[in-house]
Amino acid sequence: PKSNIDQARDLLIGDGKTPLKLEYFPIEGLAEQVRIALAVADVPFDDIRIGYDEWGEKKSTTRHGQLPEMTLPNGVVVTESMAMLRLAGEADPEGKLYPSDLAARVKVEGILGLVEDMARAWRPSLFVFHRPELLGHPSSDKWENDIKVATVKKVRSNFVDKGLPRFMEYFTNYIKESGYKYLAGEDLTIADIAAYQQISYFKKGVADYVPKVCLDPFMEVNEWMERVISHPKIASYKASKAK
Repeated sequence: PKSNIDQARDLLIGDGKTPLKLEYFPIEGLAEQVRIALAVADVPFDDIRIGYDEWGEKKSTTRHGQLPEMTLPNGVVVTESMAMLRLAGEADPEGKLYPSDLAARVKVEGILGLVEDMARAWRPSLFVFHRPELLGHPSSDKWENDIKVATVKKVRSNFVDKGLPRFMEYFTNYIKESGYKYLAGEDLTIADIAAYQQISYFKKGVADYVPKVCLDPFMEVNEWMERVISHPKIASYKASKAK
């Protein structure tokens, strides 16, 4: 029987005649971790960016009314970004991105869960600005601006002051346990890629009241991030996208 690596590569590459397609908006977002994992696993793919002006027409053609979507060479559509990430990791010829060893894989899965916990903890800080009615506030068009601004500041500042340090402590512990390498051990895994994409967001300064320097106190995390982005295959992928 074929190994999981070979099966994954067969699914993603096929006979090499029909390219893998990955469709998402023209941003990093949920698809970037998948793009990076595919690049590390040496899986070629068509990186299709759907413009926001195209989305209205495109939406009805997607399976769940959302992106990203991955279309395998055999025509099968994969719809969830974490399923895509795991499949890309499984296809790593070196067997490191998503290790077959069960104990190692459980550790990777635990870290992926922690990344999702952090994303969930941050989500109210996004919704309070973009979709406040989901949190019991008036909709943006009916909410007094001064009150909205004050509420957004309070919610996001609370995350930066309390939530972010708590999660950085958890990630720092993983880094220390690995001997200051990657989160799950000696080798880069999809857990590093997912965590990097989530954590690096907070250094971009794109969210009001989340300053670029909010991660400065966490030296081990910053050094780990530098190791991730300096990985030869990730550095090569990022350089190709910067052109």
